[in-house]
Amino acid sequence: MSHQQVSPAWASTAVGELLCGPGQDAIVLASTRVASYLSVSEPGSSTAVVALLAQGAVRLPIGVSVASGKLPEAGSSVRIGDGSIVAPDHVWRPVRWWDPCPHISADDLFRRGSDLLEVIGEEPDSTFGLPLADALGVAVGLAGGDIGAALEVIGLGPGLTPAADDVVAGALAVLALGGRLHERARDAIDARARTHTTALSAALLAAAGKGHVIPQAAAVLTVLAAGGPSARLRSAVTELFSVGATSGHDLCAGMAGILAGAELEGSIPSAGEAATSTRSPR
Repeated sequence: MSHQQVSPAWASTAVGELLCGPGQDAIVLASTRVASYLSVSEPGSSTAVVALLAQGAVRLPIGVSVASGKLPEAGSSVRIGDGSIVAPDHVWRPVRWWDPCPHISADDLFRRGSDLLEVIGEEPDSTFGLPLADALGVAVGLAGGDIGAALEVIGLGPGLTPAADDVVAGALAVLALGGRLHERARDAIDARARTHTTALSAALLAAAGKGHVIPQAAAVLTVLAAGGPSARLRSAVTELFSVGATSGHDLCAGMAGILAGAELEGSIPSAGEAATSTRSPR
């Protein structure tokens, strides 16, 4: 394979175990102008999907960003592992890494939920893929330890990342970052996602359950936790809103719903308390 061009890549630490582990075959689930989504059959403890991202793509927490090389087409095979991603005519090797988990104070974050809720409440209903009231209801339920509504909506909406999944992902990420997402709840949502939504969306939900988010969402949470000025928060939220058709709005709704739910309850339940109130959907 001496004809293959080798290029550097910038990878999320969330896919480090898969990239640095033994080589294995992967199938390209889908491909766009700026991204190819690679699925492995036996990921082990790492993600089952890796997003190979060209310039201009949203930096997904399960992503590997590349600056050159033609992305592999849907249905083609690639090889992942041994420190590289090998396509038929190109090889990418990570030389830099980023952490998709923002490092913030959970206590400070949960004190400012109303600030985020105020900002998203000014948005037209049409900008949300899942109606805002429904999205907030799903997230507030999760904040109170009830995962039933979240399980029921997973997979609702069109596209590789359905709108309802974006809402649940935003909610899960805030719970995980606050140390309030019980393993039993996370496992139930992961199991539901594996059979009720796309492989890419299921992988992103699993990542959210570990506190892994896109940079635009991390920026919003960082500003909130830092108690930044209103103008700075609105600027960060506007950047998040620009992601996808409605994905940014739906992610933000899930995040805001968790924080609002925590304020309504006075305090968000601990992981142990959440486990006792977990229920399955009807």
